[in-house]
Amino acid sequence: MFLRNHKNPIFCIILALVMTAPGCDLISSITEYFQEPSDSPASQAVPIQKNQKTTDVQAQANLASAPMKANTLARVGSWSITIEEFQERLDALKEVVPEYDITDPEAQKLVLDELINQQVLVLGAEKQGLTRQKDIQAAVEEFRRTLIVREVARQLTEDITMSEMEARAFYNENKEAMVGPAQWHVREIAVDSKDRAINLLADILKGTDFAEAAKQHSISATRAQGGDLGFITQEPFPQMGTALLSLEEGDVSGVFKGPEGYYIVKLEEKKGGEAIGFDEIKDDIIQSQTLLAQQQAILDHLESMKKNVNIEINKALLQK
Repeated sequence: MFLRNHKNPIFCIILALVMTAPGCDLISSITEYFQEPSDSPASQAVPIQKNQKTTDVQAQANLASAPMKANTLARVGSWSITIEEFQERLDALKEVVPEYDITDPEAQKLVLDELINQQVLVLGAEKQGLTRQKDIQAAVEEFRRTLIVREVARQLTEDITMSEMEARAFYNENKEAMVGPAQWHVREIAVDSKDRAINLLADILKGTDFAEAAKQHSISATRAQGGDLGFITQEPFPQMGTALLSLEEGDVSGVFKGPEGYYIVKLEEKKGGEAIGFDEIKDDIIQSQTLLAQQQAILDHLESMKKNVNIEINKALLQK
């Protein structure tokens, strides 16, 4: 990673800071600058009363002129960041880029400089009215919804997890499905005529070697190898899978239709498919069942909320 040696540091920090921006700061900014009327679409521009704009400007000016608090690390106009907030940013950055040394003073200065640069650009954009553009408001509102939904989901699911006891109960109830992947060593013969396939099968059942019959008569790509498909974990096509399910090692199937004509298969060997012990699969069960339980909690919450919300859909528009 190029962050390790501080190559292209500004680009890397911009990218990482965008990915680690705290939701609370963004939401508070959105509330301040993009307050949405309840009776208008999210993407519409929000009109500002002249006296309200004056009040906001004055409030920001008052904030900017007030003495910095003892724990304030930096301030740009009315925006400020405390040392605690800065450390949170550094910790979040470390999660995104683990090899970045956030204890290095030079690295910390790069991060702080970039945060200040971003705010300077924001202030300039606000003065130009860019933050009131419809597309920017719509994008910020969409991101705001995403952050809120993420937080709602977190609160709904943070205490939901499957215990080891519950995982064992699930394992015992579904033990038959808890098996490793099976592998089949298969040979095939494919011919273009059903009658020819039936005659070949009769010869094989009388003692003709399957591999030799494949070399002489098969039209499949495995002909030169005596029809040998090797060990497979998934059948090449569904009809072959159906035929293999009823075979024991050494058995030959009946004739069935497939992509290249009519087939006969032989199961040379089967391995795998053994039961997986609970200890081997415990963590996977806990993870998957916890996720399902969390998803169900969110769905239940949604259904409960929908009962108290008026939802209208113009289905005619979807058909155009």
